[in-house]
Amino acid sequence: MKILKATQSFLKKHPFIFAFFALILSRIAGMASIELVQLFRPDLTIADDLGWLLMMVYAGVVVTLVYWTDLADEIGLRKPKHPKEWLTIIPLLLLPLFIIMEKGIYSWGFSINLVLIIAAIGVAINEEVLFRGILLRGFMKWGPWVAIFVPSALFGLIHSTNIFVGGDPTFAIFQTIWTFAAGVILSAIRLRTNSLYPVIVFHIILDGVEYFSTGEYGVHSDPISLHSLTLFASITVVLAVYAIILFHKSNKNSSTTDNLSV
Repeated sequence: MKILKATQSFLKKHPFIFAFFALILSRIAGMASIELVQLFRPDLTIADDLGWLLMMVYAGVVVTLVYWTDLADEIGLRKPKHPKEWLTIIPLLLLPLFIIMEKGIYSWGFSINLVLIIAAIGVAINEEVLFRGILLRGFMKWGPWVAIFVPSALFGLIHSTNIFVGGDPTFAIFQTIWTFAAGVILSAIRLRTNSLYPVIVFHIILDGVEYFSTGEYGVHSDPISLHSLTLFASITVVLAVYAIILFHKSNKNSSTTDNLSV
């Protein structure tokens, strides 16, 4: 019991180690889950069948650790300070709307639809809690602007690795750009609203629309036109400016981010 309490205290005081620990433990749990399933169904693969399970296990482990260390409220797993703050994500819906206009949105059959929904939920919760929750909290010691931009750069770099696991190279390059910009958007909105809930909901909508437009989740191997990629990246950058302005205005008039400092 003393060891567990000491571990909880240590992780609360060291958010970067906590983020690394959560990342590693969630990956171990995810792969163990895949191994267990494949004991009974060796024909199932991560790429084609079990990627959604990985996403849900990752999210489940990370959220469990956050509540175990009693950090849920501090990292933003709480309602926005005002209900009207939910309105801040409305302009962001331009991104899923653009995807629908460019690619359409389809039904892929009940089982595939369910998998796509589960994957979108798992990815959104996992990434938001890790990047806009744990890591953002850690970087707040250097101020909100560092907390907005540094985790966003890491967010973009992580997505750039899709090029090494079968992703279309051009798509991966643009994905790095817009995930950095999206990280800025989500971080700024998270600080503005003092909550992870709006950014998690938006992330689920965005990824869900993307998945239902392509029938894929995670890595996209099919090429997309350069025109569409450029437009999407440009819209994301413009929305990043919008989010920064929103946060800057709220930051001048309040001290809502003070409780994130460590």
